[in-house]
Amino acid sequence: MKVRLTRKHAERIDGIDLRGREPGDLLDLPLNDAHLIIAEQWAIVERRERDSVIAPRRRAYDYPSEDEQAP
Repeated sequence: MKVRLTRKHAERIDGIDLRGREPGDLLDLPLNDAHLIIAEQWAIVERRERDSVIAPRRRAYDYPSEDEQAP
């Protein structure tokens, strides 16, 4: 699970090695470690999907209006 480190007060927290890491760094952790470090408020869930393909968004004009729809 990807989390973003928000604070760091030690090189290690609950068995998670944070040496060489700084607040703002993205960490890819096992699910249990990610949940633990989030619960301790040292990290937040990374919600950005930089690696995924972004599909175009739909807008109202992408759909036919009621007047344009066939009966």
